[in-house]
Amino acid sequence: MTGAVAGPHVLLTPNLSDLLPQLRERFPQCRFSPVPDGEPVRDEWLDAEVILRSAMNEDTFDELLAKCDRLRWVQITAAGFDWVGGELMQRRLAEGLLYTRSPNSYNVPIAEYAIGAVLMRFRAFPEHREAQERREWVRITGRDFIGSTMLVFGTGGIGGEVAWRARALGVDVIGVNRSGTPAEGFDRVIPYVEHMAVLPEADSVVLAMPLTTENRYFFDAEHFAAMKESAVLVNVGRGALVVEDALVDAMRSGRIAGTVLDVFEEEPLPADHRLWDLPNTTITPHTSFRGTGNLQRLYADFCVNLERYLAGEQLAGLKRQPDLGY
Repeated sequence: MTGAVAGPHVLLTPNLSDLLPQLRERFPQCRFSPVPDGEPVRDEWLDAEVILRSAMNEDTFDELLAKCDRLRWVQITAAGFDWVGGELMQRRLAEGLLYTRSPNSYNVPIAEYAIGAVLMRFRAFPEHREAQERREWVRITGRDFIGSTMLVFGTGGIGGEVAWRARALGVDVIGVNRSGTPAEGFDRVIPYVEHMAVLPEADSVVLAMPLTTENRYFFDAEHFAAMKESAVLVNVGRGALVVEDALVDAMRSGRIAGTVLDVFEEEPLPADHRLWDLPNTTITPHTSFRGTGNLQRLYADFCVNLERYLAGEQLAGLKRQPDLGY
């Protein structure tokens, strides 16, 4: 690209600095600057058009939003939009700031986590661990994953990756989305309004949908009552998809066989929180998205969009339904 017109100045958070050599080689017409944590905003950053944001201090981010008059696009290294907000951000969005997520960067590790979580419960790994701690030779008969039915809420990138993996292991996978629009990887997809009729069929339920104004606290006591007693629930979406009181009651009463939770309304989960002690419950600290290939997937997602930005094309990962929050 030698001789090309000078491209935009791109700021990125320091935990993404390992991408700088690749980015500079691929986009020599652009300028890339890491923004160190805890340092005052520098004048040399104020001409930035683009921010690739991961773990950036909120005050620093707000100051950049306020002072970077040429800022036109922010991409976050996350699967969802609900964690970034604030009055200043909303004003810049209203003024036309482009706001994108990384649509493919975490799909693979989250899907692997979800499949592993269900298999862990089906094959009774927690029970075997408890027997090991007691030094007891206990033979527990695991449940077959093959031939079971999985209900996946959310048929986007994460849900689709879960679906084809489960189908490859002989599972019948039903997807749930707002309209019932068919999606690749699923045996069938139903509209959200019909999900209660299908829930009793499910041996495993995976929540992989974004948190929106429509589905906050949707999974309630009625849902737990409709599930098989042998069913397993895995939440890799957002903690606020589930009514916590209903979850606690279901697990303490043995209403379903098990649950695996990776997301919570309050994070980090306080040491004295009641969820820690729930029976037949596995808790992980919002780590399903972490994987050794993440940095390169983030790089690939950003490169796709930067190519589009330079070409004046529509970016991938834009908010499709701003009124719903995704």
